Amino acid sequence: MDEFYPVMLRLKGRICVIVGGGSVGARKAASLLEAGAVVHVISPILHPKLQDLADTGVITVHIASYTSGDLVELHPMLVFAATWDAQVNRQVAEEARALGAWVDLADSGAESDFLSMSTFQRGSVTVAVSSGGVSSSLAVHLRMQLEQVIGDEVTILAGWMAETKPHVREKIHSQVGRSRLWKSIVESSVLDDLRRGDNAGARALFDRLVTEAIENQ
Repeated sequence: MDEFYPVMLRLKGRICVIVGGGSVGARKAASLLEAGAVVHVISPILHPKLQDLADTGVITVHIASYTSGDLVELHPMLVFAATWDAQVNRQVAEEARALGAWVDLADSGAESDFLSMSTFQRGSVTVAVSSGGVSSSLAVHLRMQLEQVIGDEVTILAGWMAETKPHVREKIHSQVGRSRLWKSIVESSVLDDLRRGDNAGARALFDRLVTEAIENQ
């Protein structure tokens, strides 16, 4: 099995095309819109959720079966081949790659340039799970398990780190020193304190670790 390199893509304002208007296409569209992508759908029929998005002008829809050349004028960054016809999906993939776009074939992870992951959010923190294209059900199961373990304490800590980061960067000039500080915080009892609801105690410890790191650099 091929190895994949996991990344987070910045899709705001980027054109993404979904060929196929079923439930898979609807899920892809929802995730892409959350990332700020410009979504185009090519399909003769639309899932109700896609129809709602089209009716409100949130996505652009071409109501027709895919034909060769449909992607040329769109200049997409990502293409999702999500029809019920494996041959059509491969035609879509061939055209997408010829245009320099990356393609995800809904029916064949092994032939895809990238794979969508099962994800959930905790504030600015995204947790993503992939089975490498073996089983989406396994990825979803693992994601649901992680959702039970990772709670809002992560959101709180990430917020504190974000607001403190400029001050730390100003006071601790070494990347090694800053990395050591963040590691000391996540390995401390801050997260445990937050899980117990002791936000004040967690914040006091967080502030003390930051102060000590600045004083001892």
